[in-house]
Amino acid sequence: MLQVLVAWAIVALLVVVFRPMNVRAVGTGVNLDQWATIDAAWQNGDLNGNNSAYPEGGVVPFRLAIEGLNTGSHTIHINYDFTAGGHKAYDFLASWNAWRSPPLCGTGGGGRSSMCPGLPGSSSHAFPADPYVANGLSVTGAEVWSGMSRRLTIWGGTITSISGPVHGGSVNANSTADYVVHFTSTGSAVLLAWGGHLAQSGYWDRAAGGARDGASTVSGAPWHMRTLNLDNAGARNQDRSIQRSAIVGELAVNVPATPTPRPTAPQAPGPTPTRAPGTTNPPNSPATPRPFFSPPPTSTLGRDIADGDAPDLRLFVLLSAVGGIAAWRGIVARRGRGAPRN
Repeated sequence: MLQVLVAWAIVALLVVVFRPMNVRAVGTGVNLDQWATIDAAWQNGDLNGNNSAYPEGGVVPFRLAIEGLNTGSHTIHINYDFTAGGHKAYDFLASWNAWRSPPLCGTGGGGRSSMCPGLPGSSSHAFPADPYVANGLSVTGAEVWSGMSRRLTIWGGTITSISGPVHGGSVNANSTADYVVHFTSTGSAVLLAWGGHLAQSGYWDRAAGGARDGASTVSGAPWHMRTLNLDNAGARNQDRSIQRSAIVGELAVNVPATPTPRPTAPQAPGPTPTRAPGTTNPPNSPATPRPFFSPPPTSTLGRDIADGDAPDLRLFVLLSAVGGIAAWRGIVARRGRGAPRN
């Protein structure tokens, strides 16, 4: 009888310890996170001065976890506020790690992919250049001026094409830009990552002789990054916002290099340098390095047990339980042998 009880105890432990830890709900799920620099964690909520410090010209990383897909072709819209209250907000999309490189399988938010912690190989696709002109300056000029990488990255699939962006609304009020992403999934899960570039006053609109009009000039309501219409299913939309209080400072303005002193010997006059459209440096002069903005010290997060650590923990619990049962059996057996016989 004792052996039967021990066997049942071991079976029960196996069921409890090795049961599935994460069971995905039936249906397709979409979850968008953005990176909070001060908290050093992914956020499902908005970014503000309490959890983040971004400069104008910085890039806010985003990750989008899509679960429950059928293998094959899909589409999704990435939509963002180009202006908010008449001021430039997110002026273009960039690579997720163009300015900071947060851990894509990190804690926080709700967009941690089921493929974590061991993400498969990735591929990427360039965002099309944006020729849109606002207040006499082109977005293409801002893209070139920033020097930021501009690619959409995918894990668990392949991006086949990106179309857009299509702009809507007045730049003197609230306006948006919208890309349509076509991709194929190789399984049920896909992770997409990109960045939102915070418009920089050094370009908007000072490059055209105007006043500062970067992201730090937005007042009132926050501006947003959205994903819309996964496979034309509007119910799976996501929306994340950033407040003006999260903007601190500006990346160093890209100024022309210091002119070389004129030589004493006469020389034949050369052509006068001209500025390329949308830039601030003469074409043949080296760009001044743009130092990174240093945000305030980030908090230290406690270490969570990662998915990869779970089997070791389970094995330890199982072995401890089996050892305890074996020790108990030995005690019972010794007591049985030492009991007086009738």
